[in-house]
Amino acid sequence: MTPGLRANGYALAPMRILTNPGSNLGDELSHTLDVDLTPQKIVVDGISHDTRNALDLSTVDKWVKTASRHPSVQGTTEAEFVDHYTRLVAKDPDVLTVMTSRQIIGSHDAAVAAVQKLKASADPKLAAARIEVVDTTVTDVGAGLVTLAAVQWRSAGLPLDVVAAGCRAFVQAGRSVITVATLDNLIKGGRASFLQGWVGNFLNVRPLLSFEAGKPVSVGRVSASGDMAKRVDEWLADRVDSKQRVWVGIAHGDVEPLAKQALALLKERYTVEFAMVRPLSPSIYLHVGRGSMAVFVHRLEKLPHPLTPPKVA
Repeated sequence: MTPGLRANGYALAPMRILTNPGSNLGDELSHTLDVDLTPQKIVVDGISHDTRNALDLSTVDKWVKTASRHPSVQGTTEAEFVDHYTRLVAKDPDVLTVMTSRQIIGSHDAAVAAVQKLKASADPKLAAARIEVVDTTVTDVGAGLVTLAAVQWRSAGLPLDVVAAGCRAFVQAGRSVITVATLDNLIKGGRASFLQGWVGNFLNVRPLLSFEAGKPVSVGRVSASGDMAKRVDEWLADRVDSKQRVWVGIAHGDVEPLAKQALALLKERYTVEFAMVRPLSPSIYLHVGRGSMAVFVHRLEKLPHPLTPPKVA
């Protein structure tokens, strides 16, 4: 699109924004927001499936059940980033890259390597490109919220370095908590040992997970038959002061009623200026499985630039 045109209320500045499908914005919304998506694949018995294409969670369930080996996620490669950057720089020398946590997938580091390769290019236009890579330190709609903030600040006409710094401040203002209904996928994918799973099932408890320095870690537990939404609300209450203005993102493993219950509790505790509830992205659902939920809360009070509720469905 031509710089300055508007799409659904967003002024489209020349700066390009690039993210991966793990941000869970989806192809349609990304197109509306003028955000480019990199390839990211789920590999099932040697066959790659691009997650930029629509994938039902039931399809992922089928792969987990029938594949001879547990499917794996393949991030964006350095070569794919070089290809994307080459095309984007032809439109504008400024590119903001918003990546899911470098601690869980190699896409971030591949992007950084691609930037270094372009800087050494004999093509002066590529060598002069201004590219920022932001590690959101989370995944799924948590990374999606960072991307939505970037789109809004781009629309306001802020320059690349200022938008990147704003995104990093937004990341620091966030808290996350993840619940799982079953440990099966975590064990099959090597994220939890069989012994941990056996103990959890024996005691009828499930871990609460959060991202710390970009890594998913256990931060508590909840009864498998307990109130997951209430437990999430209680955990966040100890880390984010009540009444604060926040953006909320919730991704769920085909348990929308649970996600809506959690959102209702968060709305009682905080001033929720924007909330996005979506099914989990296929690559994250592969690890945490049906019945899981990921909740991301980002405080707005001390951000360097204001944000208003995004105009997204």
